[in-house]
Amino acid sequence: MIQPAGAAPDLRLVRFEALPVLPYGGWRPALPGGDLDGGPVFPAGAPDWVHMPMQGGRDWVRGPTAPPPGIAFDPLPGRYAFIGPAVTHFGHMVAEFLHRAWVLRRDPGLRPLLVAAEPRPAIPSFVADYLRLIGAPEPVLVDRPRLVGDIVVGEPGRLLGATCTAAYGRVVGAMLPPALLVPQGQARDLAILRGHLQTGRCIGEAWIEEHLAAEGYRIFRPEQHSLAEQIAALAGAERIVAAEGSALHLFDLLPPVRARIAVIGRRRGMAIPRGCLAEKAAALHLIRPPFIIGTLHRRNPRANALTFIDPLEVLGALREAGFIATVPASGFLDDSARLRADIDAYVAHWRRLAGDAAAGAFAAAALASCLARRQDPALAAALEARGLRESGAPVQIPP
Repeated sequence: MIQPAGAAPDLRLVRFEALPVLPYGGWRPALPGGDLDGGPVFPAGAPDWVHMPMQGGRDWVRGPTAPPPGIAFDPLPGRYAFIGPAVTHFGHMVAEFLHRAWVLRRDPGLRPLLVAAEPRPAIPSFVADYLRLIGAPEPVLVDRPRLVGDIVVGEPGRLLGATCTAAYGRVVGAMLPPALLVPQGQARDLAILRGHLQTGRCIGEAWIEEHLAAEGYRIFRPEQHSLAEQIAALAGAERIVAAEGSALHLFDLLPPVRARIAVIGRRRGMAIPRGCLAEKAAALHLIRPPFIIGTLHRRNPRANALTFIDPLEVLGALREAGFIATVPASGFLDDSARLRADIDAYVAHWRRLAGDAAAGAFAAAALASCLARRQDPALAAALEARGLRESGAPVQIPP
């Protein structure tokens, strides 16, 4: 029976008895428009929202419609809350698969249930940490066919591709220890950039970070901190300069924060910061990149592309918006040796996968593209073939 949650926002839940659940063969359909390989075998007539959301809830991807013949399902007695697939990628897991956990606030006695979805089945440590923070019982991982005795499925409170609302943020924020959300002497200014990473970033982020550090910003590497430390840092800051990326999805699990936030984009659409922060930041400033330079990663090009910005223009935009007081006299793009080293660092990370010839050609074309401040035709064609071509106006921060 579908029941209202009884708390803002008006989310629904449904309870199933003796529900067959199979491990996922993957947490995305093998083919576009296809069904999932595995997962809960929901009965006909179950609401759309029990299935896996895609495209901001415009599509709900289904799994098996009936238990496969010849499969034995081991009984799993007890009462559970369905969370979703167990995915080790922080951004995807937090953005897509933790937003049914609000039902634990309504019924704290339910045990969180996750379903194996990767070759090495495990509950990611950050998921276990989050569930501990909200006071949930020890989670259960379905890594073989199980017949779950009693399971509650909540409507997702946040859908990737749609705005994470302030109302939902207040619901999940109330599940966290209150002390984590009270500023207690944390750094007022926080920089969360990706210059030390090569899995998708902008040109010159490390140079921007150096200037922010000189302005008194705390350089924060989320992957080096516990989830509780990350939450406290975000809740305590007054100004945050961040790069577009997975780290922003932690705001999906928080109430609105007091910080003014500026985000340096890696893609012109800037869907991640708009979805995560439009209703969460005290003020949101988007710094849009002129274009994506290119990528050396064929399997997941969007996440791993190198993006062009003029770091000096970015600092100028940050000063204009009140995030910093000064801007250097000369810019990153004026230092050809450092620009080359920045590109080489990205290329070195992907050289083994791409091969020496492709890596060398990319480095030369990327350098020329940055110096000319326009896309290289060959790199642009490759991006277009992969559905990634982007270009447009220079860096800007809207009022």
